[in-house]
Amino acid sequence: MASSKRKAAAPAPAHAKKARGISDTLVEVSSSEESFDDMIDDDEDDDEDNDEEEEGDYIEGEDEDMESGSDADDDGDDGQDDFMAAAEHEASSGSRLDAKNKSLYKAPTNEEIQGLQESADLFKSNIFKLQIEELLKEVHIDYSKAQPLEAALRKLKDVFDKTPAHHDLSLATIKANMKKKSIVIPFPRPEPAGDIQYTFGYSSPTAMHLVGSFPLKTVSKTRHGWTVDVAVEIPGELFQEKDHMNNRYFYKRAYYLSVLAAAIQDKKSGMSNCAIEYSTFNGDQRKPILILHPSGDKSEIDFKKMRCTIRIIPCISSSVFPAQRLAPGRNNVRLADASDQPPTPQYNTAVQQDSAFTSHLAFLYQHSKNCLAFKDACILLKIWATQRGLLRRTSESISGFLLEMLMAYLLQGGGTKGGKKLANGFSSYQLVKGTIDYIAQHDFEAQPVFMGQHTTSGEFSRDAFVSNFDVVIVDPSGKINLAGHVSKAAFDELQHEARLAMKFFTESGDDKFEALFLKRVDNVLLRFDNIVRVQVPKNLGQLKSYTKRAALDYPSPFVHFARSVAPLLKRGLTNRIYLVTAHYEPLENWSISATAPSFGSESLMTIGLLLNPQECSRLVDHGPPADDLEAAKVFRALWGDKAELRRFKDGSILESAVWEAQGPEARQLIVGQMISYLLKLHFSVPHDSVHYWAGQLNKFIQYNPKAVPERLFDNKNAANGFQTVVDAFESLSKAVKSLEDMPLSVIHMYFASPAARLSSTFIPQARDLNAPATSYPDSAQYVEPLDVVIQFESSQKWPDNLKAIQRMKTAFYLRMADKLKYKGMPATVVEETEEESLGLNGFMDVRVAPGFVFRCRISYDRESTLCENVISDRKSSHSLKEQHQKALDLYNRHFVQAPMHTFQVHALCHRHPSLSQTIRLTKRWVSAHWLAPFLNDETLELLAAAVYVDPAPWATPASGFVGFARVLNLLATWDWKHEPLVVDLTGEMTSNEREEIRNNFAKTRKNATSQAQTTVASSDHATMFIATGKDTSSKWWTWQGPSRMIVERLRLLAKTSLEHMTRVTTSSETSSGAFNPVFITPTVHYDIVIDLDPALCTRYAQNLAPNAQYFVTKGDKFKNLGSLQKSAFGDKILVGFDPVAEYLAELQRTYGDIALFFHDQYGGTQIGVLWNPSALSPRTWKVNLGFNNKPADVNKDGVMELKEHDSKQKSGKATGSKLVVPNIEALMSEMERIGHGLVGSIQVNRDPTATD
Repeated sequence: MASSKRKAAAPAPAHAKKARGISDTLVEVSSSEESFDDMIDDDEDDDEDNDEEEEGDYIEGEDEDMESGSDADDDGDDGQDDFMAAAEHEASSGSRLDAKNKSLYKAPTNEEIQGLQESADLFKSNIFKLQIEELLKEVHIDYSKAQPLEAALRKLKDVFDKTPAHHDLSLATIKANMKKKSIVIPFPRPEPAGDIQYTFGYSSPTAMHLVGSFPLKTVSKTRHGWTVDVAVEIPGELFQEKDHMNNRYFYKRAYYLSVLAAAIQDKKSGMSNCAIEYSTFNGDQRKPILILHPSGDKSEIDFKKMRCTIRIIPCISSSVFPAQRLAPGRNNVRLADASDQPPTPQYNTAVQQDSAFTSHLAFLYQHSKNCLAFKDACILLKIWATQRGLLRRTSESISGFLLEMLMAYLLQGGGTKGGKKLANGFSSYQLVKGTIDYIAQHDFEAQPVFMGQHTTSGEFSRDAFVSNFDVVIVDPSGKINLAGHVSKAAFDELQHEARLAMKFFTESGDDKFEALFLKRVDNVLLRFDNIVRVQVPKNLGQLKSYTKRAALDYPSPFVHFARSVAPLLKRGLTNRIYLVTAHYEPLENWSISATAPSFGSESLMTIGLLLNPQECSRLVDHGPPADDLEAAKVFRALWGDKAELRRFKDGSILESAVWEAQGPEARQLIVGQMISYLLKLHFSVPHDSVHYWAGQLNKFIQYNPKAVPERLFDNKNAANGFQTVVDAFESLSKAVKSLEDMPLSVIHMYFASPAARLSSTFIPQARDLNAPATSYPDSAQYVEPLDVVIQFESSQKWPDNLKAIQRMKTAFYLRMADKLKYKGMPATVVEETEEESLGLNGFMDVRVAPGFVFRCRISYDRESTLCENVISDRKSSHSLKEQHQKALDLYNRHFVQAPMHTFQVHALCHRHPSLSQTIRLTKRWVSAHWLAPFLNDETLELLAAAVYVDPAPWATPASGFVGFARVLNLLATWDWKHEPLVVDLTGEMTSNEREEIRNNFAKTRKNATSQAQTTVASSDHATMFIATGKDTSSKWWTWQGPSRMIVERLRLLAKTSLEHMTRVTTSSETSSGAFNPVFITPTVHYDIVIDLDPALCTRYAQNLAPNAQYFVTKGDKFKNLGSLQKSAFGDKILVGFDPVAEYLAELQRTYGDIALFFHDQYGGTQIGVLWNPSALSPRTWKVNLGFNNKPADVNKDGVMELKEHDSKQKSGKATGSKLVVPNIEALMSEMERIGHGLVGSIQVNRDPTATD
């Protein structure tokens, strides 16, 4: 081995040793694995001499502790070698074959056999293996092109070595010297006092080491480039015995770094073209580093094409300070006025880590040699963490280095009974999966991780680490806690993401490769159920919690505050939440001529919450019993004046905290009340500095209280949610089933309305149906009919003729209506007049207290059989088959699919309480953008349900806020052309059903492609393919629409809306109308806009911004004139009457071939019109063309020139144009005439016949 050869060589002179490290070996980085041995200092040689023994130890205990799929043992390798020898012998015996044929029968190589075996055993699937290989290929760095980078590193080494040494300079002197060079020394806070006695100096580095991912070849491309870490070892002679105390090490380190910056900036250095700036090492403000950017001058040291930067990190030898002085329980920052000095574990660890770069690298390198897949696994693991935003550049977060060390540790331990969790023969997939599984399952609090030997007593014992750190992962030396800087909240977040990943790894359905590695899932709006933005108070340094003791370890009050918030909220919120995290933006890099930035009063912190949907809305928090004085004291200290003694129904007397909220939507905001209260009580954060993003969308699914009078619609009446209307249906069901003297008994009644699915946009409110219609203004006259399906007991007396069956249903309606009036439920029977209709030909509206109208239809199961018989009968005419097919579709949609869909969505809403709000917001948003005419309720419910039944790559939503954001994300990103949307409403979908869905989807897309190529009009499936377990062909809700144009419009609107929500929630904006633009659609894209009279829009009360003047009646002004109030629609209540919907339907029937019509069904007062471009093309005139037209000519450029009068040709004879185009002006006049009284005006945004 390389290490043994170097051991035999004569020792190098002192000056040669100092120069060794980078200068002689960098060129070999890209060409030799063994070159790393030359980058490790002489003090690591002894460890490397034992390589062969260690390699043997790594396999022990493997059969007992490894997964059964591993074949890394020695016997397996011998068997494989025997097989290869036999295969080669057999291949050589066939020498009579020509060379071409011989290659076909050539024995597989070791690599080929291993690849086949890995695909079957070591990866989840062949596709997964190929995806991993392709991903690694994309992110790998091309080391063969690193010559300019290597040249820059060698030049850097030369510059530092040639910088003149100086010693024993005072603080004032070094500041003055650096000021002349326009460099500010990046002293950490608190800066050194002016009267310090110790001095500063500089000598050329003892050594320079390539550390981090680059020498290990575990670095990968990222969105922001990548870094090369160079550890510059400060000579020990520059330090004194007590420099480990009172920040003296960090002050001298900062000065040394400024000298390095001055050396690079010097014009004589040859590197002055390279921009340099200060940054912090992993967010630790005590440890500034230098960032070296490429020069961009195309010189031999210009590494710009590598898209990387160089991080220059000062470090020290492990021998500079005795390890014992930096033990976790030691104090190294003295309090001037205290007899007992508290431990400073954070400070101590920061010093320790600067001495361990090379030893940690040697540990990782050894495992990378023993495990072939280790490097790729490290890259995959860091990609997984990066995509989740876990590798933040803040002082309390985890790092990619920590994940690499954990994986390396699991190759030698971490398993059951002291064995290994991972084996050297594992694939990269297995290594990553095993590491993530360990993170997810291991109890780091009860069982801290020690990578090497550890003592049971003393200053480096288990107890010493556990009592001083949130997370304990001790390195192989047993003295340095690698996770010493990591907060408990950050590690909880890591474990949460690991548990999610394991769920995706183990799911039996489609592989989740994209969710695990490709999708960027760090958007807090999509990750967390609720988000809290906190503007930090100005007096952080004066808070009671920021004591002098705390300041020793956390010199930044903001960092201490950020680490303290999550534990406090976790104590207070208890089981209301699954996870609480605190994020903040790291400090930006700063110029070497500027003072280091700090977290000021403008700093913002984001708190992310994952809610427990079963507990987050409870009104009371129970504390300890009154007789438990110690626990009661703690509870009262936590809750202050909010804590009170209460007696409960079971007789217990408990300390309690009670919260006030009415209605399900208000109760969802209790967590926000608690957070605001706790932050105010413990950190003096004003309530207006805490912004809780959760309930801001609620107003969009409520009536506007500022404009709509409470006597018409009161949002307080919706406090019980949908329970009131469900209770009314139960009353109706009991009444109908108890009717006497009926020819047949009712056996089932199904509530099939969106309200039954808890998904109607507005919670139904009862209305006084006994009052005359004139008591309500016309703008609030709409009464929603609630669909009900009635099923009678079976009987042979039903007729076999479909028209006769419809007449029989009418007779039943009349009989039931007559009897229900005696039960206080007046009913109205309606028979629809469409003569050719064989399906839904009538209904019965029943008025039920306290004020709902249920629209009942009778289901008779033989209708479907009769329709199918006619359709399958060869003697049936085409028109008859079409008529019966239409009737069959209506029957299945209303009497089979709708009740089943209602049952499944209702059950899902109970399983996920926030789904109801998500659906309602989705419907409101789609309608607000005038797309409601193209998407039915069921389609929108399935879209919303999709983000709950398959939430990957996030956890299942627990709030309507994040649920709605996820729906927008789904609409903005889903590839409808190549992927079906599978919505498993019951959670019982089998793999066969999923395969059937994919086959059905492939057929529809194949048919669409073939028809597009043959220019035949497609009658197949529309753009959206949304399949469920009961609808594997996506037949019932999206077969005929929406079109590709509507889906594209939906995608763009969703993308824009999501971007706006993300921008608002990550900024300091706190206005109540911040989300209003999400629900406001642009109208400039429409050719014309039809303005309607709000006074005649019966659903105007549901408008997003209604005008209060349209809800005033004469009775509101003068009570004695209330009886004189008149209605344009008469004195009777018209159930389900919406004149705008009727007008829109008439427009679609009349002009549907030449235009598309857009409208907000929830109180919208405008209709957008887009002309069909193909319909505007000139065509030959004929009788019954279908639309108003006028003559047109087309010039040689294809531009239409409309002609108002006949033209004269050269012959002198007058002639008209042979082609015609739609007469837009006349069509607009017709539309206005059809809507006479309802239409106010028509705006023309653009002339569709004009060209740019």
